[in-house]
Amino acid sequence: MTVLPIIQPDNPLLRCKARRVTDFGADFQALVDDMVETMLDAPGVGLAGPQVARSLRIVVAQLPADDERQDDFGEDAGQLYIVANPIITMRSAELASQVEGCLSLPGLLGEVERHESIEVTGQDRMGETVCHRMSGWLARVFQHEIDHLDGILYIDIASRVWSPEPEDEAALAAEMTPG
Repeated sequence: MTVLPIIQPDNPLLRCKARRVTDFGADFQALVDDMVETMLDAPGVGLAGPQVARSLRIVVAQLPADDERQDDFGEDAGQLYIVANPIITMRSAELASQVEGCLSLPGLLGEVERHESIEVTGQDRMGETVCHRMSGWLARVFQHEIDHLDGILYIDIASRVWSPEPEDEAALAAEMTPG
């Protein structure tokens, strides 16, 4: 497996709508493995294909199992999610505003309002249909990553964006950063 470079907004690919995954062969399997390795190495809790300069509708996500907030994550803690061609098929009426960061926008944080619960359908890494119902932080991560697939960055929808002060760097590192 290879740790891939994570692109930043100066690369126009980050602002393009990603293509549907149609080939689940060996090259795609290697990309999935590399994306998981890259996400964990960053470290982050989610990563989308465009962030590693691959214009494909693929999301990987994993909430940590060894975090002090793992009780809040429930069965999602430590579970690896790989979803190709994800579509949000249900959104809760309840919204929550929380701080987000992004591996493609290091050194920035933003306050973003997202749906508290969602349902996502798509395909697993082998091309089989999957459907995941999620809430809380995992739902936020998936909404963030699916935005990447459409060329949307959290700074586009944030109510405010800021650079943390140097003394807040530890807080930034402690924030779980979607891709």
